[in-house]
Amino acid sequence: PLTFPFMDSSSLTDRDAYNRLVVRAEAGSVVSCLSSLATAAGKEQLWKPLNHEILQACARDDRSDVRQAGVTCLLSLFQTLGEEYMVLIPECLPVLAELLEDANEDIAGMAQQCITIGEDLTGENLQDSLL
Repeated sequence: PLTFPFMDSSSLTDRDAYNRLVVRAEAGSVVSCLSSLATAAGKEQLWKPLNHEILQACARDDRSDVRQAGVTCLLSLFQTLGEEYMVLIPECLPVLAELLEDANEDIAGMAQQCITIGEDLTGENLQDSLL
C-alpha cells in the first residue's frame, strides 16, 4: 500500500514551522501541495491512503497545531475535489465528530465547515451520522 511519510507529525515542532508550512495559502504550502497531489492523482484508490494519514494527524496527535494542520488539509480537499471526494466521507465522519469537540475553536470551526460542505455536496444531513 501507498504511504505518505512526509505527513509525519514529528516534523512540526513549533508554531512558526506550522505557519510557514501549513497556514499560508500561497503556492508551495503543504495544504496546496496535498490538494494538488490529490487532484493530479484523480482516483479514490490513491486518495484513500492520503485521507487516512490526514485523519491520523487530526485524531491522534496531542498538539493542536498538528490537528489544525490535518483539518486544514481535509477542508482543502473537500473544497478542491468536491463531490468526487465524498466517497471518503464515511471514513472522515468519526474524526470530524471528535474535532467538533476540540478545545481549539478554530479546529472545531473547520470541522464544522467540512461537515457543511459534505452536506452540501451529498445532499444529506450528516449530523445524524456524527452521533
